[in-house]
Amino acid sequence: MRTPLDKTFYPGSIAVIGASSKAGTLSYELVNNLVKYGFKGCIYPVNPKAASIHSMKAYPNVKNINEDIDLAVIMVPKELVLDTIDDCYRKKISSVVVITAGFKETGKDGISLEKELANRIKKYKMRLIGPNCMGLINTNPTVKLNCTFVQGTPVSGGIGFVSQSGALGAAVLKTVQQNDIGLAQFVSIGNKADVSGNTVLEYWWHNDDIKVITLYLESFGNPRHFMELTREITKTKPVIVIKSARTKAGMKAASSHTGALASSDAVVDAFLEQSGVIRVNTTDEMFDIARAFDMANLPKGNRVGILTNAGGPAILAVDECANWGLTIPELNKRTQVALKKIAPPEASVFNPVDVLPPADAVTYAKASKLMLEDENIDSLIVVVGPPLMLDTLGIASAICEAVKGTKKTVMLVMMSQDDVIPKLKEVNPVHPPIYRFPENAARAISRMVTYKKWKERPEGLYIEFDADKKTINKILSKYKGKSGIYLNSEDVSAVLNAYGMPIISSVFAKNTFELIQISDKIKYPVVLKAVGKKLIHKSDMGGVEVDIHNSDELLRSADRIIEKLKSYRAEHLLEKFMIQPYVSGGVETILGITKDEKAGSMIMFGLGGIFVEVFKDVNFKLVPVNDVEANTMIHSIKSFEMLSGVRGKKAVDLKYLQESLLRLSQLSKDFPEFTEIDLNPFVFFDEKEKCTILDARIKYS
Repeated sequence: MRTPLDKTFYPGSIAVIGASSKAGTLSYELVNNLVKYGFKGCIYPVNPKAASIHSMKAYPNVKNINEDIDLAVIMVPKELVLDTIDDCYRKKISSVVVITAGFKETGKDGISLEKELANRIKKYKMRLIGPNCMGLINTNPTVKLNCTFVQGTPVSGGIGFVSQSGALGAAVLKTVQQNDIGLAQFVSIGNKADVSGNTVLEYWWHNDDIKVITLYLESFGNPRHFMELTREITKTKPVIVIKSARTKAGMKAASSHTGALASSDAVVDAFLEQSGVIRVNTTDEMFDIARAFDMANLPKGNRVGILTNAGGPAILAVDECANWGLTIPELNKRTQVALKKIAPPEASVFNPVDVLPPADAVTYAKASKLMLEDENIDSLIVVVGPPLMLDTLGIASAICEAVKGTKKTVMLVMMSQDDVIPKLKEVNPVHPPIYRFPENAARAISRMVTYKKWKERPEGLYIEFDADKKTINKILSKYKGKSGIYLNSEDVSAVLNAYGMPIISSVFAKNTFELIQISDKIKYPVVLKAVGKKLIHKSDMGGVEVDIHNSDELLRSADRIIEKLKSYRAEHLLEKFMIQPYVSGGVETILGITKDEKAGSMIMFGLGGIFVEVFKDVNFKLVPVNDVEANTMIHSIKSFEMLSGVRGKKAVDLKYLQESLLRLSQLSKDFPEFTEIDLNPFVFFDEKEKCTILDARIKYS
């Protein structure tokens, strides 16, 4: 049984409601595209004022069409859309595309109109794409559907492209032929009143026509569902996303270090990375990578061979490979000897291989084959430099023939030859992906290697630790009815201890008088800290004194803290003093939790201390995290060498660091009421028993 989305993407008949007979109008161009591209089904224009459109009989109303209709494309004025939906329901049409604009994108009245449209779609059990969209495309030869109003001929391929932006979709469709972008299907989802990006993802997941999924998204309706869905999809096919609206702004007014570092972009990066989605910055980059997945084999490893007729492009390719973690291995001696026999005496037969500008089609073809036969090479980038007197189309065609049947990855670079790219597809319909510059090819290979590692990595285990949840529930009962409040120091320690997290022991004094009373009973050296619910970043105000060795130093430190707080007019925020053992050495890290309204709780890890917001060497993941994800977080920070041992220092206990992340993740999952947690600094040593949390804050909301 065909589903409504099958009828959307693979219709046997289409009614274009609001079709115009006037050339230049959107509805005229849409019907024109259906005809010109060779739609295999039946087209029924609906226009009460026209007898025929594009030499096809026009109907006054969709109800007047005697045949069954799979898909209705609605292009009437917005005031008539709801009545038209009613007519489609009476006609038993279950799939509609509303091109018409004027809905929620226009303000209050449009929002109300779109809400009613969504209600009727749900009531009638229809599927709706739009409103305010530009249509869809399916290049499958049994369908040949170009149901858009944009000029340009779609090129067949294996890429599925979802766009929230009609303008971006239009720009891509106009350039697919020139850029050798092979589309399988394209859909502009507009306002997403019903069908969203997630809906299309789910539909394309098991669709054999789609080899690689690409999306341009301006917003995520349900980030967590997107992550869960794409995490499964990326096990079988790549998903590439360009997410707009990058911003440095925090996702909310956060008082914790973790919250301050959790920009909306960090949230997006977190759940995209966790789901194996490839995030890119530009549409050019998106389609560079997409056509690599569509037209090339997945690399077995990161070893790249480079074949060129010009030294400069080869150097650029080598540099870019190095930037992206790819290696340029030496070719084996057998390959070098064989290359010398076909190349000029002055040619370089190492890697990169430079066959010099006079190289012809025969030389390129033989050299390509030899390099692909080398066991040291996983991928090959073939660069054909700017043309001199040579037939570069002939060279490119010879290369395509030579690499046919290889199981390795091949990329073709045609520099300054934009006119050759569309011609090559006519001569060699099956060919490697073509790029204008070697850097683009190198980046594409690196993303393919990363994706292969993602597919092959272990699933990961969600580990559950024993925890004293009763103690935490008792603590929470004290805060019920309150919102946005920080737990006191004693409760913070109790919560962390309940989950086996080593918070340092502390002694408290309400004032300097109490400090004098206990000063002789303390084991030195110690740290003295100002404590107060609203003293959030106490170090910034001089509220921390370290390496105190006796009672006199302790009292002088207390006086200094008070004076410094006065200079910030913050002395009234001081509620008590905290005395802790002084810990030196180790590596200061930060572990934290913050909460996003849509995505939910996120865990953060990075290098800690007072400069955490300066260096911002942190990584986020959505809670819960498994052991593999926790390990990835640790290894992903730029300063990982600080943890693994540098300049003779011992490596910290990485296994215990991973365990600590998993314990914090479990705490956040079990008690989502804790919207902000900062463990900073959490000092790690080479031995688990030495590791300790020196400062912690927990916010209850």
